[in-house]
Amino acid sequence: MKSTTPARYAVRPIHSPRNTPVVGEGTIIIPDISGFTSFVHETDADTGKYITRELLSAIVDSNVLNLKISEIEGDAVLFYGYGIPANLQSVVEQYEIMLQNFNRKLAQLEAFIGHKINLSLKLVAHYGQVSEYNIGRFRKLYGKAVVQAHQLLKNSIRSKTYILLTESLLHAIPSVFGNVANRGIPGSSDDIAYTYYNYEPLLIEA
Repeated sequence: MKSTTPARYAVRPIHSPRNTPVVGEGTIIIPDISGFTSFVHETDADTGKYITRELLSAIVDSNVLNLKISEIEGDAVLFYGYGIPANLQSVVEQYEIMLQNFNRKLAQLEAFIGHKINLSLKLVAHYGQVSEYNIGRFRKLYGKAVVQAHQLLKNSIRSKTYILLTESLLHAIPSVFGNVANRGIPGSSDDIAYTYYNYEPLLIEA
């Protein structure tokens, strides 16, 4: 079965009060560059750093949900915000905007260096309790939900271009779980249930 891509919607930022709590329920969003390990091994250091910087910048500049950034981890960005999204569509649209800008920048880089770059973008969205702590001028994110979100980047999904929405996030957003579960492709990893949408058009689900 070939997966269905969600329709496009207007984005609504996740509510983020000026004085955010140190501990609370929050939304975690991790866009991650697929194919990065092979890319690092196959690309000289200077070119690789330049391409990576440009692609990560495109992701960061696409933060229409006005999320905070906890850290940038080589091939991924850890975004978070306290509370839940106003609606599921805003999370889907956030990924679509990131993917569009990522692909546009990728095409520009391929034209510049003269060959194809085998990279793509996936995104994991999760919900749970998180807390913050400071190390010098850096604010770090801590909690079981953070660990789970990172674990979900290692899954059995065959696609390299998809958005994964955990059951925790879907249950937190009013009146969406049943509809999304029926439209998306269900899965689980480390006992964490999720639904995902494939954005890789050539992938046919078995």
